[in-house]
Amino acid sequence: MFQRTLLAVRPLAALALAVGFLFAVPARAQSGGPAPKGRLFVLGFDGADARTAAKLMDEGSLPNLARLRETGTFAPLGTTMPAESPVSWAALNSGQNPAKTGIPGFVKRELGPDGTPMPALGHVTHEKRASTSFALPFLEGLLIRQNTWVLAGAVGVGAALLFLGIFAGLLKIRARVAVPIALILGAVGGAGARISGSYVPHSIADVVGNPTKSAPFWEEAAKAGVPCVVIDSAMSWDRPEVPGARVLSGLGVPDVRSNNGDWFVYTTDPKVLERAPIGQPTSTAGRIFRVDERDSVIESWVYGPYDFVAIDAAQREVAAIDARMGKPGQSSADVEALRKRKRDLQSEVLPRLQVQGRFRASDEGRVSLPLKVTLEPAGGARVEIGAQEQVLQEGEWSKWYHLTFELSPLVKVRAITRAKLVKRSEPFELFLDFLQFDPAHPAWWQPVSQPPEFAAELARAAGAPYETVGWACLTMPFKDREIDPVTFLEDIEATQRSRETLLRAALKQTDWRGLMFVESTPDRVQHMMYQFADPTHPAYDAAKAARRTKFFGEDIALSDAIRASYQSMDRVVGEVLKDHVKPGDTLLVCADHGFQSFKRQVHVNNWLAQEGYLAVLPDATKADQRALSFVDWSRTKAYAVGLGGIYLNLQGRERDGTVAPKDAPALLAEIKQKLLAMEDSGRRAVRDVYVISEIHSGPHLGEEPDLMVGFDAGWRVSWATTLGDIQLVDGAKPGTFVAGGVFEDNRLNWSGDHVSVAADLVRGVFFSNRKVVVPEGGIDLLHIAPTALAVLGVAVPPVYDHPPLTFRE
Repeated sequence: MFQRTLLAVRPLAALALAVGFLFAVPARAQSGGPAPKGRLFVLGFDGADARTAAKLMDEGSLPNLARLRETGTFAPLGTTMPAESPVSWAALNSGQNPAKTGIPGFVKRELGPDGTPMPALGHVTHEKRASTSFALPFLEGLLIRQNTWVLAGAVGVGAALLFLGIFAGLLKIRARVAVPIALILGAVGGAGARISGSYVPHSIADVVGNPTKSAPFWEEAAKAGVPCVVIDSAMSWDRPEVPGARVLSGLGVPDVRSNNGDWFVYTTDPKVLERAPIGQPTSTAGRIFRVDERDSVIESWVYGPYDFVAIDAAQREVAAIDARMGKPGQSSADVEALRKRKRDLQSEVLPRLQVQGRFRASDEGRVSLPLKVTLEPAGGARVEIGAQEQVLQEGEWSKWYHLTFELSPLVKVRAITRAKLVKRSEPFELFLDFLQFDPAHPAWWQPVSQPPEFAAELARAAGAPYETVGWACLTMPFKDREIDPVTFLEDIEATQRSRETLLRAALKQTDWRGLMFVESTPDRVQHMMYQFADPTHPAYDAAKAARRTKFFGEDIALSDAIRASYQSMDRVVGEVLKDHVKPGDTLLVCADHGFQSFKRQVHVNNWLAQEGYLAVLPDATKADQRALSFVDWSRTKAYAVGLGGIYLNLQGRERDGTVAPKDAPALLAEIKQKLLAMEDSGRRAVRDVYVISEIHSGPHLGEEPDLMVGFDAGWRVSWATTLGDIQLVDGAKPGTFVAGGVFEDNRLNWSGDHVSVAADLVRGVFFSNRKVVVPEGGIDLLHIAPTALAVLGVAVPPVYDHPPLTFRE
């Protein structure tokens, strides 16, 4: 009843508030800037490898890029160490090394409250934030910034006066009739304002934040009066709004579940046992739900965001109980009732609702929508999610579902997703893509663009919704073997086509001088398809590599998918050159890093144990081989966590540090020398080792590893090491375990990579339509930001690590 009352009263309350209060809404600052002297186009392609691009240009497969090489400039682009996308893009965007950006990697070592090392996410944060820290909608902001009783009174009086004016003044109703009606409606308005206060959370339980400490070049340009448009830029969400910079964020933006991209499979496969809301987790971010078919109908649930409105209400009630119990004059019965209610909230309600980490084993506590699949007699299936339905044939992708998860009458999460009917017959299988924020209805607590309305403006300009999650492609479901390579490539193409639509919409606008566009197809394809392109890869299968499919309108073998992804990059560059780059304009094409085939994984903690730098607890079992829980810190000098990072167990830093600071340089040199001598079946596995303090400088150097391993082509740090794991095997005595082998074939679908590979082996591409003076040591991605600002006529901040590139006029 209260919800219906609020919905009925909201328009009246808003009108009364407009009468009762005057609010000045400042106009958005406009960017003037100098008179245009040519525009800047920066096209970024994640993972575009210089070696691969040169080979394909020589073969004639990349005509537009080859033309740029001939008439302008082509050079390998130096990357960061580590060569990880969040690290590299944050550095490229800001012209500053990782010790200044504060982004050490996808995964970092974190010291717990007691100094114990543990793995943690390095490119995002998960935070509880006050709602007042966001740019709230008018009514929602008023409800949590004002005392609800005062607000209810103001709304009630304002509504009563408003209706009295209407009834008595306009409609000429007699006072003895108009006054009671106006008072009643005023009371309803006041009650609605009071009730509505409980529907707006004062805090959000899990906001995904951006830990980047450096400002990207387009913010510097906008502050100087040069308007910029940015599409799908990495590490750019959760940034302060800068007038003159319109930014759609990319890598790092979460889904509506506050994760990097959760995906779902619904199946009747009897090998899957767990039903909703538990489900069977995959090794990455997937969840597989067992469903049953009854009379051609399958029913389950789609789980969206945590109910942070209910979480906030429960936490505020606990605080109110504490405050009330602290007041004198409470009877023992009242105190006992309050204590019972608090126990119920803390032992039942909050544990059920509360966010308990990204790897929670259940979807309980999330707001859900019903899923219903009806198998059609003539074939295919009708798939209903919430109030929306589509009929799909086997092997067909749906159009976008537009979903609304209602947390309260005032807080709704608008999401989009797609489904694919993988298999209609037994076992039935439906794949459901990420639940992404609907760009047409952005959430005020997790905006995907700056300003927040820019996302909706792009959706209108493009005439279609688009993916907003930062890692928009289905690499993880393919890695977990829950989709096939054809489904993966279908999704890749759909994502890039959508991004190209956004690029064209931005290019049609004329109110900018600087544009940056980032496309991730080369990276995602190379991660997953090297197994089909590299005959020396352990997972290579000639028959599978010869399988054919349609990709960007071309009939290709899977072995040609990488080449086709570079051709799609070439096509985009050609379109921009032909239709938009005019005389006097500058075009820069760049990448964050390059690529190599990933054939052998290296268990670095096993190597450290083998060499005597890491000690395993005497009573460790295989259950302890995760997340550094196996380490005997009293006998350990070094340990590994993250994508190639090694840390010393340093006195004064780690809780049980064994390495004195004065001994650290010699120990680092010793470990480096031994790593460089590492061999795998007689072949050198390590090409370079980087002492991070020697190559980086800045206030956040302590966030980075002490050493980074740069493996030779074909090797990469193992997935186990990334999370601080070790591979334990049976020891000499029964019931004991010791560190196992160091090397292992990589037979996963994730068959190409760049992380933990020597920097000179994974250089990205650099192209320009102008002749560039290549500096001694080559062109580095840290040159991009200062060069962009110089082209735009903006002073380069002194904190930048490199000067701008020089053009030959």
